[in-house]
Amino acid sequence: MATRDMLAGQQQLALEEQSERCLPPTYANYEWTGEGLCERSGSDTILYSYWDRPFACTIRRQHRDPEDFLPAWALLDAPDYGRIATEKSVLAHHPRTLGTGIAAGPGAEKALTEYIATLPRLLVSLAAPFGAQQWLLLDLFRRAPGLWKQVHRQTAFGRLGTLSLTLELFCAAGRTAPRQRQAFADTLNLETRETLLHRFLKTTPPPALLAFLEQFPPGSDLLDERCIKSALSQAGAPQVSEDLARLQQRSFSAILSETEWAGMTHVQALIDQGVPLPRLIATIKSGLRNLTASERPAALAGLKKIQAPQALQWWLMHWTTLAGRSRTFPAPPIPSAPMLIPLGNAAELHQESQRMRNGVDRFLADVLAGDLYFYHYDGHPAATICLAATGTNDWLLLEVLGEDGTHLQDGTCQEIVPSLISQDALKGYA
Repeated sequence: MATRDMLAGQQQLALEEQSERCLPPTYANYEWTGEGLCERSGSDTILYSYWDRPFACTIRRQHRDPEDFLPAWALLDAPDYGRIATEKSVLAHHPRTLGTGIAAGPGAEKALTEYIATLPRLLVSLAAPFGAQQWLLLDLFRRAPGLWKQVHRQTAFGRLGTLSLTLELFCAAGRTAPRQRQAFADTLNLETRETLLHRFLKTTPPPALLAFLEQFPPGSDLLDERCIKSALSQAGAPQVSEDLARLQQRSFSAILSETEWAGMTHVQALIDQGVPLPRLIATIKSGLRNLTASERPAALAGLKKIQAPQALQWWLMHWTTLAGRSRTFPAPPIPSAPMLIPLGNAAELHQESQRMRNGVDRFLADVLAGDLYFYHYDGHPAATICLAATGTNDWLLLEVLGEDGTHLQDGTCQEIVPSLISQDALKGYA
């Protein structure tokens, strides 16, 4: 009798599922509020919050508490690595999030693309190569002031493999609630890569393996590879295995087949001499970034002749120096005001870096590109203010730094913010 009842129940469930599949879906609609973009069905909503609200993805259903949601798929295009993001919305990946039969609407891609354009442009470009961990990394940037600068530096050196692996390990551990993400962000901001990996692996990979993993392109889904798991579980191995070397070469080849890097210089010769592909990509991008249309052909012609790492560095130094000396700064997004002084050229940015001992002059290329702008705040205490441009050319307050690069307390920031908001040019603040 029990078996008969169980079979009857299964048949009824199958009929219900078949009926559900036959019904046309209800499509979500998209609207903007003061908090961000809403993916809505009736009174239920998935909210993609603006950067300053603060940045988050939240599910709000009637008669339920709001639920944090961490998107674990690519939402950002990474053309440098031959990757294009499609199906960006939560409902495109989890159609039952707002209930049975609720699907992403026809305007989903356009709405999510417009939402991404409201985020800091530079931070989006830093997170884009990290594949399924893109949203996580943006979330960590928002939680840990200064973390983006570490990733900025690592990007320039092409050393993103272990960070990418660490993000994968964090997600695989399954403890990704906001509280755990905050602790993880603080740890990323303070600890070495060896300490971070030891937290997840309970052992520290040998230096040779760490150096090799560092050269992998970010977003490579390393934990899906058997040879990676084997190498991490046998951390005492004296050398990198042939399987790992072949995997790395396949990852490089996949990127080169989807991009134009191979036609720009002697890529394989440089890789064979120890220049990993991520570093090569970062170097070429930096060299070309702020050149004028008349300068670019000469830079590309010089790049084609390069076959040695030293020549690549000379090429980078020549063209970035030219851009730094000959380009004028963009107009300040906020005009000068009492105690608020825009740093309007390379000399002033360098002087601020020396005076405040915070190293902001290393972001000269980002200022020339229109992604960042710096101000000196002549208050008590004095501060360096960093604004970041969004994809819609609005500006957000990214950081307020005291001497030695220290992050000022909220009370000091609240004194500074009104002088920015009063200029009616700043759309949000941290």
